[in-house]
Amino acid sequence: MPRMGGLLHAGSVRLAFVSPEETAVWERVKAIYAGFLAGDRDAIDRNIAPDATMWDSVHEPLIRGKDELDVIRDARSANGPAPASLEAVDPVIDVLGDVAVVRHVLVATFPPDARQTEIRIRNTSVWRRHEDAWLCVHNHEDVIG
Repeated sequence: MPRMGGLLHAGSVRLAFVSPEETAVWERVKAIYAGFLAGDRDAIDRNIAPDATMWDSVHEPLIRGKDELDVIRDARSANGPAPASLEAVDPVIDVLGDVAVVRHVLVATFPPDARQTEIRIRNTSVWRRHEDAWLCVHNHEDVIG
């Protein structure tokens, strides 16, 4: 079975992570989305390095660090539709020592009354092991279509 990016693949079906490190990084990725759905900024921030950089899907300039991220977060409208679910799919993870590269698609769905279609976001992130935890040091997201 071919190995691609730390995952075992049979056609386009992901069968299993092949290392505990890949699993640990993927759990941190999913923890960010769970924190977002719960409205828990601290839960999100526990997974992001204070000096992380980000290309946000709706904010063009590069975000540099948590302070800039907080400014962008605080400026977002609370009146827009909130996703009912966030599902990270099709992960490809490479762990290279204390650095990991994660590629996946994030699927955001909305309640029917939101009148918002599903949004698919292509995501690439770089993670660094810090002591016994993985922290996101860079994230790049693009809305697909």
